[in-house]
Amino acid sequence: MPEEHQSEGRLVSLPEVRALLEAAERERGELSYEQKLALEHARAFAVKLDADKAMELLDRLTKVSPKITPPYAVKIADLLPTHPDDVRTIFAKERFQLDADEISKILETVQTYL
Repeated sequence: MPEEHQSEGRLVSLPEVRALLEAAERERGELSYEQKLALEHARAFAVKLDADKAMELLDRLTKVSPKITPPYAVKIADLLPTHPDDVRTIFAKERFQLDADEISKILETVQTYL
């Protein structure tokens, strides 16, 4: 895609997607087919956090370790892992491994939002 057509955006968690699409639905009255599907998915899978709490969690997660980049923070906020193996799975394709202390801090941070 040519550069002038690329939009710069940011990663958003499922609770944020839900909030954005619900606001668009209220504002416009109707969503496109794809937006309706995305909203259904967000409503089904983003039930534990609201958008504000998700953004707060993302901020806290990125401060746990420099290895937790925004894309990983979003994935953690979407999945809300409760077991060390769940965290390891999120980072499985990376060349680095999180140490036990980093995993513990991630789980403690997530636990405060459950």
